[in-house]
Amino acid sequence: MNFQELLKNKGVMIGIIAGVVILVVVLILVIVLVAGGGNGGGEGGEKIKKEATIKEPLDLLATENLGKAIEIQALLAREGINAQRRMDGSKSTIYLSEYKMSERDRALLAIVKSGLMDQNVGLEVFDKGDFTSTKEDKRIRLIRAVNGELSRLIRKIPPIENASVFISIPEQSMFASMQKPTTATVQLTIPSGERLDKTKVKAITNLLLGSVAGLTHENISITDTNGNVYTTIESADDNRLAKIEENDKYMQSKVQAQLDRLLGKGNYVVTVSTSLREVPIERQSITYDPINKATTSEQIFQEGLGDQSKDSSSGVNAVSLYVPNGLPQTGSSASQNRNYSRVAKETQYGVSKTQTNEYIKSGVVEEISIAVTVEEGRIPPTITLEEFKQLVADAASPKVKVENVTIAFSDPTDPYLAQDKPTSLPTPDESGNPWWIAIVLLVGGLLGGLGILSSIINKSSKEQEEQMKMLTQWTQQQEAIMQGFGNETRELKAKQAQLEQENLKLKEEQEKTLAQIPQQMAVMNANTFNSGGTNAPQTVDDMLKDITSDLLDSEDDELEENIKSWIEK
Repeated sequence: MNFQELLKNKGVMIGIIAGVVILVVVLILVIVLVAGGGNGGGEGGEKIKKEATIKEPLDLLATENLGKAIEIQALLAREGINAQRRMDGSKSTIYLSEYKMSERDRALLAIVKSGLMDQNVGLEVFDKGDFTSTKEDKRIRLIRAVNGELSRLIRKIPPIENASVFISIPEQSMFASMQKPTTATVQLTIPSGERLDKTKVKAITNLLLGSVAGLTHENISITDTNGNVYTTIESADDNRLAKIEENDKYMQSKVQAQLDRLLGKGNYVVTVSTSLREVPIERQSITYDPINKATTSEQIFQEGLGDQSKDSSSGVNAVSLYVPNGLPQTGSSASQNRNYSRVAKETQYGVSKTQTNEYIKSGVVEEISIAVTVEEGRIPPTITLEEFKQLVADAASPKVKVENVTIAFSDPTDPYLAQDKPTSLPTPDESGNPWWIAIVLLVGGLLGGLGILSSIINKSSKEQEEQMKMLTQWTQQQEAIMQGFGNETRELKAKQAQLEQENLKLKEEQEKTLAQIPQQMAVMNANTFNSGGTNAPQTVDDMLKDITSDLLDSEDDELEENIKSWIEK
């Protein structure tokens, strides 16, 4: 690339100069940072030496549970650490015969992460028989064992890092009304900023309900180290306000989803108010139905009289053959049958009625009111006001009545209405940013500047390459034209030299011819004079002048022909 052309391109020169300046600044920063890091490393760091093997035995842990000791030994074997185990009575000790410091650290870290050696006491507390413990001591040990086992189980649920469970089992009381309930409190340790989802909270709750007899869902409290409360044993009065706010926000979001599609965002305001019952109530109602009848009572009567004995004289069935005085005694009367049987059914009807007993506890949603403020003219003309109220009520909750929905209209052109935009407050002056942000910004600016400069330089180089290609093509064309001009010049020079030679030859011939003309003219005059012709031509001098003028007036091409014709004459 020509340096003079590069100097003429100001954009490329500016880009190159800026790039050189940025590179110098970057190099200076790198040198400063490397020098600072080198000094710090020289003061606080030492050369890494090869780890030495320590041949003195190191006891890692001791436990009286043989199964746990074997499990820990297998865990260390999976980590590539050769751990030994020795028995001292019923106590097992895990130790390292030869080790390096890195192996010791890995072994301790693996044991801690496994959770096998934790602070919780489980059911292994009952492995040994103890005949001297009282009933109260056994109850306390049982509570500790249940707490430890539940902590171990809950800790396995991700992302829980640790769990503490406290089960309170009160003493049995003689009276059921004085019996205190069993309660459970769980404190979870989870990473900062996280929160358990509902499925994992439900799993912990089910685990507690299935493990502790007499425990109810209302007596479980679950919290975490981030301050989140999942379940609480507080009464309904304590969290009534939070429940109202939760219900209001939930229904308000559903109504807003419908109105955003119908009216557009920012064209309305929705407020949901939920009323919860503060005190419990018990209701009893009786409903009468005069149209339908109901059976109140029903009785069935059955009566019978008869005698299966026969009169020896007449052979007829009769209770007695005695006939009162004054009545005739005939054979037909003596054989009269006195047996009979009667069945009767008595039914009593009354008006039907239905009795209903209802108990409503405190904290139940009693009434929901919705207020909507809409800009005038935003409701579509195809929807009536009643249909709009019904839409709002259905979107919020099935418990919302249409008469509890209030619609108000606002005029956006009214200057007395308050603006929707909040008052702009001055932003506080934040300071104390860490130093590394400045370095990051500087490096980012430098990289961005280098990128822009590289793009400018690439663009300029491409333009210069195109210009150089055009100049090369133009130079080739000029060279071809100049070469053609040279060839034509050489041909013209050759023709000119040839013409000069021919002109020299013609001049020599003309001179010879002119030299011979006077002699020939003299001869001709003499011949003419001697012949004595009457028509004598001009004098020789006159003829010579005429011939000379003719020869001088003729061109080079015609000169030779004129001389030949004159000689012939």
